[in-house]
Amino acid sequence: MKDEIKLFRHILSSIDLSDVEELKNIKISDNELQRRAADAEIFYMSHFEKVLKLYIQKQLEFIANEATDIEKLSFGRGTINGLILINQWFEERIKESRSRFDEQEEEETGEIKPV
Repeated sequence: MKDEIKLFRHILSSIDLSDVEELKNIKISDNELQRRAADAEIFYMSHFEKVLKLYIQKQLEFIANEATDIEKLSFGRGTINGLILINQWFEERIKESRSRFDEQEEEETGEIKPV
């Protein structure tokens, strides 16, 4: 599915997260990740994700009511795509941190968590 989304974005002249090489260079040490991951996930899930989804919904409604030509429609869709990219980046970081901690816990306890 990721490849299809990337293809659709490229067809519509948009970047995909995989196109931004600098994002791959943002590294967080394991110690820093441990200290901040739980708080960041709680904040993201309880606040930031809701705000992004609300903005996306309101932008969709605004496009439906206000876009009178293709330029306005395209600009509105670009706004939505940007919000979705930000949301996707944070979701991937959360999954990555969960995976790293699950692996670390398995090594320490010998218990394998169900997927």
